[in-house]
Amino acid sequence: MKHLKLLGLAGLLLGLTVVFVNCAPEVQPLETEADFTGFITGVQSGQISVESHADKIVTKYTITITGDTMIFRQDGDSFVSTGFSALANQQWIEIWFSGPVMESWPMQATAQQIVILE
Repeated sequence: MKHLKLLGLAGLLLGLTVVFVNCAPEVQPLETEADFTGFITGVQSGQISVESHADKIVTKYTITITGDTMIFRQDGDSFVSTGFSALANQQWIEIWFSGPVMESWPMQATAQQIVILE
């Protein structure tokens, strides 16, 4: 009889776990305009170097990526959540900054969101 109660309790806990895991909110990309669009020129541990040559002006950033940084890959009109390992040299990306930009050379910022463009 004691084993049946334990088995029933284990089943209940398993069922609740499945419900809570399936109810986890899906991460959605920000829908505002990106702060910077450019291409990756270097990938280091926790940071990427990016630059843009718009209007013959070179703009360079060193971007810090934290555990809170959302990274997506654009797939047509949809966005697929991915991770730091998906970032590679020469990829075009859009970046949304979190917090201030340090105006050094290159400029430095922390990414809130990165979208790898098609």
